[in-house]
Amino acid sequence: MKARHAILVALAAAFVLTSVAAAGPDAAKQRVAIDMKICSPGKSQGTFVLTPLRGGPLKGDSGTISHNFLSIRGHDVMRVGQKVTIYDGGVATLTGKRGTLTIRDRSEWVNLGNDANQDGNEDSVAFGTWKVVRGTGQYAGIVGKGRDGHAGLGCPWYARYEGFLSSP
Repeated sequence: MKARHAILVALAAAFVLTSVAAAGPDAAKQRVAIDMKICSPGKSQGTFVLTPLRGGPLKGDSGTISHNFLSIRGHDVMRVGQKVTIYDGGVATLTGKRGTLTIRDRSEWVNLGNDANQDGNEDSVAFGTWKVVRGTGQYAGIVGKGRDGHAGLGCPWYARYEGFLSSP
């Protein structure tokens, strides 16, 4: 009976150690979502809400956005008959209650061929990638990257960024 108990304890310990070792790098990554509304009235160029989608050191945050997205010159490519405008190098600084997070964006936009909200800007959609450039406060030393989706209705323009963040 003692031998069986010892074997069970040894197997349980091996399982726990193997699970912890296998989860090592992934366990340190925290999945987050950042929802943005760009082109808000007032001094801010937009607002954001950061929501942790998995437990970890980062807490939820919200605040304002400053960006250079509108000053980046895009270049057009043709893909199977559709014009795609690629913007690479857009930088946004998210200033929240818990610190600042600066990210770099690369996105590919396509026009929808209308202006549904009649603001003078053609509506478009985009998908892209992003990565962390730097941070302060709770974001100090954070690294990470992810993907993003955009609904560009001129003003407003909505974006959702999802990805993994971790401390080095």
